[in-house]
Amino acid sequence: MTHQPAAATWKATLGQLELLVTRANFDTWLRDTIGLRHEHDRFVVGAQTDFATEWLSTRLRPLISKTLARVVGHALHVDFEVARAEGDPSPVLLAAASGAPDTSFDNGTIDAATAASASRVSRGVPPALNPALTFDAFVIGEENSLAFEAARRAASDPGSMNPLLIFGASGLGKTHLLNAIGHAAFSAGRNVIYAPAERFGNDYVRALADGKIEQFRSRYRGCDLLLLDDVQFLEGKEKFQAEFFHAFNDLHAAGKQIVITSDRAPSQLTGLSEALRSRFQWGLAADLQKPGYETRLAILRAKAPQHALPLPDDALVTIAERCCPTVRELEGFLNRVIAYVPLVGGALTPEVIEKALNPLAAAANSADSAPPTADAIVGAVCARTGAQPADLRGRSRNRELTYARHLAMYMLKEDARKSVAEICRLMGNRDHSTVLSGISRITLELTTRPETTSDLAEARTTIAERLRVG
Repeated sequence: MTHQPAAATWKATLGQLELLVTRANFDTWLRDTIGLRHEHDRFVVGAQTDFATEWLSTRLRPLISKTLARVVGHALHVDFEVARAEGDPSPVLLAAASGAPDTSFDNGTIDAATAASASRVSRGVPPALNPALTFDAFVIGEENSLAFEAARRAASDPGSMNPLLIFGASGLGKTHLLNAIGHAAFSAGRNVIYAPAERFGNDYVRALADGKIEQFRSRYRGCDLLLLDDVQFLEGKEKFQAEFFHAFNDLHAAGKQIVITSDRAPSQLTGLSEALRSRFQWGLAADLQKPGYETRLAILRAKAPQHALPLPDDALVTIAERCCPTVRELEGFLNRVIAYVPLVGGALTPEVIEKALNPLAAAANSADSAPPTADAIVGAVCARTGAQPADLRGRSRNRELTYARHLAMYMLKEDARKSVAEICRLMGNRDHSTVLSGISRITLELTTRPETTSDLAEARTTIAERLRVG
């Protein structure tokens, strides 16, 4: 049996996995993996460290195997190996492993070219930025032009609009712009700190435990630019909020630039203190909206040259015509087509594109037209976990029922776009802190517990399938 190149197959699989796992999981464990070999019924994935291969093998193997089987059309045994750069006898190492300063990118590694460049910079190591996420690589459309221009100004003229808050749904480019600001500012010789809000909280906890709180404060309050991603993670966490509040005040008073991203407008971050929310409104809040047709086509034209398979413009037009709510999903569409074409003989026709995109487009279109209802989410969670709808609204503290209840809370927030107040009511008139705690639990487990990732993916698949049938 002839297989298409493992690299192309894996790229298509990554396009689907990116829709199934959290961004933190994808960026940390999957983004820099590669397809090494496809040998009969065995597929080998390359990662950059022994630790990464072990994590993928023990925590994400079931989801990866299932997703890969969908791409190639049959089951495969998946193995993981450390992939070494050409001419390099040793794998890329995590800086933390040797006690070196934190030079890791958001995905946990730093590439050799950037490390070499950093060694030539007299002021020290670069911030933890993804090298691919620059202003030049960002495709501008009317849906994101305000946020783009504001980001460029924050990088070139720090403090001129302070703070800058970029908000919008997941997958629209918030993290891209945050990284782009960091690259531009660092190139201009400024001291940049980039951190997801979750990392900020984890750094704070470790600093307290290790008696290094002053070093923590010096780091986060002593920079020229502080870039904090996904600030909604701080909702319901009063100590983290208090620490960030003081860092914000010190930086703002010193005229240092603060840039924050969020999945919602400042007024909707009801789990944050009023003091923090009011400070977020001091500067500019710029939103990112779902890409329209022209922007989708521009993104595809920018991405197409990165692939070995030649993609004529009419094929890109066909893909762009599909309604797609996020840039991330659009890239998943492109990867799916590129992997699917060799499987059907290499003829890139509208019919082939239609077949390649059908499973993904149906889910995306349903998500684009309207979010799933609360009843649909409760039904999907119950189907996956064996709970009953009354159990989710009830008061039982049984471990399995509590988990199902928390999963439903998470999906009501992330998929149905319900406010915390609405979720409190839907989940049996629970209090605000209980709902936030349940959502935080699932958010954490999606980075640490593969069963939760699988349950979430299956519940979402159930919703999409029921929408198609209905």
